[in-house]
Amino acid sequence: GDPTRLFHTTQSVERCNDCGSDDLIEDRKQGDVVCRNCGLVIFGHIVDFTSEWRSFADDQRNNDPNRVGGPLHPLLESSIGTLISKGLRGSNCLNERLVKTQNQNRIQRTDRFLIQAFNKIIVFLEKAFLSQGLKEKVEELFKLYFNHLTLRSDGSRTKCALRNDETLSIIAASIFIVCRNEGIPRTFKEISDVTKVPKKEIGARVRAIEKSLWGIRICKNRNTENFVSRFCFKLGLPPETWKLAENVAKVVREKDGLYGRTYTSVAAASIYIVVQLPLCEFKCSLKEIAETVGISEMTIRAAHKAMYPYRNEILKYLIEKEKRLEEPKVHSLFLAQV
Repeated sequence: GDPTRLFHTTQSVERCNDCGSDDLIEDRKQGDVVCRNCGLVIFGHIVDFTSEWRSFADDQRNNDPNRVGGPLHPLLESSIGTLISKGLRGSNCLNERLVKTQNQNRIQRTDRFLIQAFNKIIVFLEKAFLSQGLKEKVEELFKLYFNHLTLRSDGSRTKCALRNDETLSIIAASIFIVCRNEGIPRTFKEISDVTKVPKKEIGARVRAIEKSLWGIRICKNRNTENFVSRFCFKLGLPPETWKLAENVAKVVREKDGLYGRTYTSVAAASIYIVVQLPLCEFKCSLKEIAETVGISEMTIRAAHKAMYPYRNEILKYLIEKEKRLEEPKVHSLFLAQV
């Protein structure tokens, strides 16, 4: 190995007791402090309190060399567990019996199911380009609902795992709820594209979680701005267009005929209005908006038509914000769109 890793100049002792030299080194391998001048061992068998191993992300290949540590996960049933490899089929009968015995432990089976579910959550968050900071909250919500479904009053469980389709729907609903609570909501279609769970199942599971976990505060405050900026970014529109579309949506979202409509449809209709304005250099068709948002063109047209009674309010706002707009042109353009 590198000798510089085994020896280094120590600062804890100033001088040698025998010759008075201050040229002292510490032998990390033996745990001794030695005088380089006379060779006297001043201290022996010193305890090294530094880390046992040096870990690097590139060369360890997910193989952590540390032999000690805390619990695997705070949400698991047991603190530290042991997983026995199955090995090659038929190669070791004793090993297969050990695995079978371990699988009979209900706590280990529950932990194994939770670990698999948590790994799926990490994968889905990465696919959805969501921050890993949401991981703990999604895992906590999943575990709470899992306890609600399986935990008895005496602490035992009715079952240690759920069906795969049931697990995926709970994960999808948990991601949807956490994203909504954190102010970065995602549509059912976006969650469905990532998890491959149908939108209807996600919606039904979300309602079931909200009804079952009555003690959990689930935020329902969503705004069209949460969707407009993201959809504009996907369409490649400039930030100026984002701001106009966000404010148009803010003007009409609480109006009669639009209140109660999905935020995605109101956001899409607002974007459609703004991209048709003369000052907008970046144009996109209704079909492109529908494909990006994940709803049909008829849904956007219906929301756009519901905005028509409030056209004067919208036009007044647009003309105040953008002095370059001329009222007759914008009014005729709005009529043409409807």
